[in-house]
Amino acid sequence: MTDADLGIKNHLGQYLNGQAMPRPRKCRWIERIPGITFFKPQGIPLKVLEQTVITVDELEAVRLADYLGLSHEETARQMQVSRPTVTRMLARARRNIAEALVNGKAIRIEGGDYRLAGDEPGCPCCGRGLQEQEAGCRDCGRQEEKVTEP
Repeated sequence: MTDADLGIKNHLGQYLNGQAMPRPRKCRWIERIPGITFFKPQGIPLKVLEQTVITVDELEAVRLADYLGLSHEETARQMQVSRPTVTRMLARARRNIAEALVNGKAIRIEGGDYRLAGDEPGCPCCGRGLQEQEAGCRDCGRQEEKVTEP
């Protein structure tokens, strides 16, 4: 008898089939989209350069922690993720930045799993976004009247 026969599903409604299902990724909240999304060494044509990618959310972590000097805990709170997630994001971004500087690669900033702060109405209790189809906050459980986008 399979898990599907037994009706065992994870929180997304997917059958487990005897394997652990990963948690869905949380969106990282960023303050703004970067205005400049590409850096390259001077004097070297782009067509001959290798590139490395830093995601928009990784750049936001670098901006908050390294440029503004926030602690990992403060950065995590701003981005609404855990402190270990911020630590991993910073490690990836710093490694890619170092690789580009040491090896003369271009840096492209794109992609990632993020939302702009202010894009979605938030829960008055925890500040996290509310989904349109839910009557309450999916993170803190606070029950509110149905919230819809304007």
